Amino acid sequence: MSNKLNKKRNFADDIVITGDTYAGIQALPYVTAAVKSPDTVAKNYVRTIDGLTKSAVVNNVGTTASGGTGIIQPGGTGAACSFNPGDNLETTEQVLTLIDLKVQEQICRATVFPTWMGQGMDRNGDLPNSFSDFLLSTVAGAAGQMLENSIWLGKFDQTNNSAGFVSNSGVFDQTGLDASACKDFPQIETLALETGAGTLTFFADVFKKVAEDKPGIMSKPGFGFYVGNQIYSLYLAGLAEAGGNGMGSMVTNQNIIAPSYLGYPIYLCPGMPSKCIVATYRENLIFGSNLATDYTEAQLIPTYQYDGSDNVRIGMKFAVGVQVGVSTDGVVGKNLA
Repeated sequence: MSNKLNKKRNFADDIVITGDTYAGIQALPYVTAAVKSPDTVAKNYVRTIDGLTKSAVVNNVGTTASGGTGIIQPGGTGAACSFNPGDNLETTEQVLTLIDLKVQEQICRATVFPTWMGQGMDRNGDLPNSFSDFLLSTVAGAAGQMLENSIWLGKFDQTNNSAGFVSNSGVFDQTGLDASACKDFPQIETLALETGAGTLTFFADVFKKVAEDKPGIMSKPGFGFYVGNQIYSLYLAGLAEAGGNGMGSMVTNQNIIAPSYLGYPIYLCPGMPSKCIVATYRENLIFGSNLATDYTEAQLIPTYQYDGSDNVRIGMKFAVGVQVGVSTDGVVGKNLA
């Protein structure tokens, strides 16, 4: 009976975990893993702003659609000697508001430790130097996966809906889209089927909408198409089918690396919903956080020392938010039928 009771603690060397709280800069290695590990952020598909406390105003300068004589004016001997601005420039601003988030997880040492040791401690940096670092990093990575979905679909917390890029409720529908960060982007509804060929039509519909309504953004650095896993996969299948040229089953026997649409990059963001394509440029999608401030925190609490269990609790506190730079510089393609 005694052996059974002690089995969960029967390691070659008992794991001693010292509780600690990492705040501000000390929390960066752990909180950064949670905030910056989502693919959308980690692969630089969006502009990131760190060091915010609660909110930030994103200012932009553009030309007005009307007014004055235009930025370019006639010169020569008949030209006026003074400045004649004509109100041709305007500033716009978008407010990026951070949402406070936290992580509260409990892990059993006996469950995690054998796996950690089995992977080997001597793999030259593949694992953290301490078991405590491993626990914090593991939880941070899992939090980052969930955050990827929230970046696009919103609902950062359980009580108040908060805007993601294409929804604010965790669900991609018209109501969520109308309350999202991209709500002012021109929208195009497509009836393309969920097939490879249908996805090619979907891209064509979005591209046509961009060319008609927002041709200027096509020349912006980083302009491309943001898609989720389903659209991305169907697009690859569509390319293979379209390029088959009667080769039968050989159409899928090819390696399509870094696919693009008419030369414009395709950004694979796993948090994006299916049946959605966003066309814009990287600098226009903004992800903000309070990293590098005193408002981030990571805690490791060895509860096994106090309650007779074998558990360790991990807590993290941070804040993030999304916004667009120019509210109308993009197109959202949707298939909500």
